[in-house]
Amino acid sequence: MAPSNPPVDFAQGTARAVWHKSAPATLRRAVQSGDTERIWAAWRDHLASRTSPIPPGRLFGAARRPLLWALPAGVKGDSPIFVDTKIGTVPAAGRNWDDEASRWLADAATAGGSLGAAFETIAWVHALPGLAGSMTADAWWGLLAQLVAVAVEAERLVPEEGPLVHALLAGELPLTLAYLFPEIVPCRRLAKPGCHAASASLIDLTDGAGLVHVSQWEVARPLLACWTRCRALGIIWKKGRLADDAIVQYDWAVHQALQWTRPDGRQTLADGPAGQWCPGLFEAALRLDADEDDRAVAALVLPGGKKSDAQRAANQSLPEPAVHSEWAAAAVLRPGWNRAHPVLSIHYPGTTVRCELSAKRDVLLSGPWTCEVRQAGRLLAPASEWEEVCWVSDEDADYLELEIELDEGLLVQRQMVMARKDRFLLLVDSVLGEEPAGLEYTGSLALAPDVAFDPARETREGALVADNSRRAAMVLPLALGEWRADGGNGSLESTPQGLALRQVTDGRSLCAALFLDLDPKRFERKLTWRKLTVAESLVVQPDDAAVGYRVRIGKEQWLYYRSLALPANRTVLGHNLATETLVARFHAKTGQVESVIEVA
Repeated sequence: MAPSNPPVDFAQGTARAVWHKSAPATLRRAVQSGDTERIWAAWRDHLASRTSPIPPGRLFGAARRPLLWALPAGVKGDSPIFVDTKIGTVPAAGRNWDDEASRWLADAATAGGSLGAAFETIAWVHALPGLAGSMTADAWWGLLAQLVAVAVEAERLVPEEGPLVHALLAGELPLTLAYLFPEIVPCRRLAKPGCHAASASLIDLTDGAGLVHVSQWEVARPLLACWTRCRALGIIWKKGRLADDAIVQYDWAVHQALQWTRPDGRQTLADGPAGQWCPGLFEAALRLDADEDDRAVAALVLPGGKKSDAQRAANQSLPEPAVHSEWAAAAVLRPGWNRAHPVLSIHYPGTTVRCELSAKRDVLLSGPWTCEVRQAGRLLAPASEWEEVCWVSDEDADYLELEIELDEGLLVQRQMVMARKDRFLLLVDSVLGEEPAGLEYTGSLALAPDVAFDPARETREGALVADNSRRAAMVLPLALGEWRADGGNGSLESTPQGLALRQVTDGRSLCAALFLDLDPKRFERKLTWRKLTVAESLVVQPDDAAVGYRVRIGKEQWLYYRSLALPANRTVLGHNLATETLVARFHAKTGQVESVIEVA
């Protein structure tokens, strides 16, 4: 937002209405004298000698530089105001700060509502107290007037049109001006609108549990950094206290930041500069967070923690590790909080799905999970958006099912099953139609950088290999025959788009299922899988009515059953089913089927 004409003429501080009664007596006497040089000298000396308020850049320690936390793409932290002033300390010598301020104001006037201009605006406010000793009175008061003008004009910003710019300029900027200059009445008056805007940002941009919508994912951490700086001001300065509901959302936002963190500290499903590991931000946020459980979770989730803290945290009763938000179009499936546990993160806004799978501290999949469906050779386009139809999370598994409608009335139902105890992941697309039409399905999962698919030579499984040598997961295409020599109805291979599963059928429906073994202890064990016979009233059912598969790795065995037609009383392996989906394990001693997840 470009500065406009100042709403207040500070006139070098000569007007008595500018000053609050908290201004020092020497300054008030200087104002009564009307001597501009005396007023400026008194104000400059006061700024240089006062011990309160603490500079915002030092609220978290002199070396933290909180304004540089999680800077998003396009924001350069190398401008003079960022580098030479070190955000609020005494400015470096050798610069003409009158000229620098004039140049920045001219640039800001053409920058519109850019993120870079917003961050630099906050940086100038942080530096203002220290700049009083390096600028003329005219330049300093003129800069302050323009910054106040920006804060006043920012009240008209619409959060949905630029959530981070709104949080910075309508929330953090007026709060910081009021905090740093309580002696100046026009600045002091900015506290209330600043608190209101910062609180509204926290409440309106999250789902009620601290999670931002995935459309704002690239600025999720910059928003947390902004909210953290505002929250800190509100703790040490009562006029800057955020609304109670906003404080609750802040604590939730810290929890969500932990939930969506990779083993190396980077933000899940975000590869830009704002998503890089930022220990200072998390240290400060956890200090401000009132939830003790989050500190225990952080000991398990974040890198660089003490092993003893992680061991203590592992013995505590902690919040559920999985989460789903239909409002945010996002979910995390995970067995536990430990960084070594496998984690599947999902975004599903509109007609796109993005997923990320990490296991044993490796990121294996990261990016789009696409599907192309052709009917009689014609590519079918989406006729709706992805929506959640089922979410279940319990001690056995986390289960998310999404659905999207395609042209010609076809449906794709996408299932994700993270088996908590059994350490495997099922990723399934079921294409459902009403008439046999010749379907061709291709689903692609984006591989993370430095991860490759290594197919077996004689059979159709393969390994996801990290660092060019280490197997991190085994992948089994359940609907494809195990042996390559047997031919089949599709393929599983690595393509430029990622790991691609292709299947074809002459029927009305098909089930494309990938079984990912995420337990390294099983990687050297013999594995096999088989398509099972599904019967209804003693009649064997075709593959477009229902399918069943049996997976065996070493001595462990699992069953996956999926109805592709209306559920009915069917039998697979002697097990009677009237449900849509069953994922189960076979008891090692009794051979009985134990449900992992069952969906009616």
